[in-house]
Amino acid sequence: MEFSTKLAAACALVFSLAAPAAATAQDSANFFKVGTASVTYGPYVRFGLGVANTRPSDEHWLPPGYPDDPRIDFNLSNDTSGFGEIAFGYDWMNGFRGDVSVLTTGSATTTGPHTTSGNHADITSASVSTSAVMGNLYYSPFEQMGVNSRLHPFVVAGLGYANNKVSDWTRTNTAKDSVDRSFSGDTHGDFAYSLGIGMAYQLTAPGKHPAILEMSYRYYSFGTAKGGSTPLTSGESPVAPLTFENDAHVLSISLRIPLQRL
Repeated sequence: MEFSTKLAAACALVFSLAAPAAATAQDSANFFKVGTASVTYGPYVRFGLGVANTRPSDEHWLPPGYPDDPRIDFNLSNDTSGFGEIAFGYDWMNGFRGDVSVLTTGSATTTGPHTTSGNHADITSASVSTSAVMGNLYYSPFEQMGVNSRLHPFVVAGLGYANNKVSDWTRTNTAKDSVDRSFSGDTHGDFAYSLGIGMAYQLTAPGKHPAILEMSYRYYSFGTAKGGSTPLTSGESPVAPLTFENDAHVLSISLRIPLQRL
């Protein structure tokens, strides 16, 4: 009897603590309650356009005389480029949906000075672009709570494979009468992943076939990008060409159209 009394008291305490949290979650859900959505289970297609700000990291090359000559590191920066994707997916209307997307980024100029002490050359001409296939999983918390709204925030995570294409690239040593050394470009494939947040809004009125506008921010890690090693001017082939980790911050707008009829 004493154990039962203590168990009942513990359960009452748990429920008393959980009730305010549930009420707070419901208040948050009500904040995002905007109109009534047309509920459509099943497959969908999604088209997206945006801008990508690619951010190189661990930028370096190994010169022909390596290891007697040191590894040369760089501080590269990229121009902003375009972004586009098309995706096919399925919406379970329980807070979860998933799709497979094919995406591409435009060509972004990639240049920057060396950061290794001594008299070395800078990267004065190069560019990088990426194409990838990603599997994406979306989670809408208020949809899972049963809120039928035209507006829904979501989080998204993706895994996939990326091809990073680096153009012909040039090193220039301004301390030696601006001597240029150019090398071929190359394409390197690598594992990719992404994380992001966004907001989805149903454009069409209730009872009409839905069309959903999505606005999102996503961070992409496209893996390693590498230039080629074949000299296009005089000089020897490097031990390792221009190499860097290719990450991107993407802002995009997508149109999602369910394929199932109401």
